Amino acid sequence: AFLQEQTMGNSNSVPQVRAKEVKRVCENRCGWLCKRGLTNTSLQRRWCAVHDLHLYYFENPRSDEPKGVVNLRGAIVNRSKKVKMALEIETGALVSEKGMEKRTYMFTTVGTDDKSRGQMTDVMKREQKRKDQESLDKWLKVLQEETAKTFTPS
Repeated sequence: AFLQEQTMGNSNSVPQVRAKEVKRVCENRCGWLCKRGLTNTSLQRRWCAVHDLHLYYFENPRSDEPKGVVNLRGAIVNRSKKVKMALEIETGALVSEKGMEKRTYMFTTVGTDDKSRGQMTDVMKREQKRKDQESLDKWLKVLQEETAKTFTPS
C-alpha cells in the first residue's frame, strides 16, 4: 500500500497524508500550480502531486496535510476555454458514484514561479510564458494519463 490515508469524519473529508510521502511515490508528477477556488476566486499557489487517481494540493512540499484532493476517477481534463494558460478538471463527469462530487476545478501554471513579473523585461516575460506553457502541457498530459486509468485495468 502507498500511504496510510486516515480520513476524519465523513467520506468527503480530505485524506490526512503528508506532502513528502506523496512526493516520494509520485516521481515527476508533482510541482507547483495555482488553483482558483469556488468561493475564493483569486489564484492560490499550491504544491500539487498526482497519485492513484487523485490530485493532492498542499500549501507547500513540507505540509503535514493537503489543503484538498481532487478525485480524478472519471474526470475530464482539458485546457480551459475561459481562462488562458489554465486547465479545467471536471470531476464526476464520466462515472457516477455515491458521494462523488461533480465540480469543475481550475488550475494554472502562471504565477507558480513566485517572481514579480512587473520587474521582468519583455525577453524575460516571453521566456516565462514559454516555461508556463511547457509546464501546462506537462500537467495536462500527466492528468489525462491519470484519469485514463479509470478505464484501464491495473
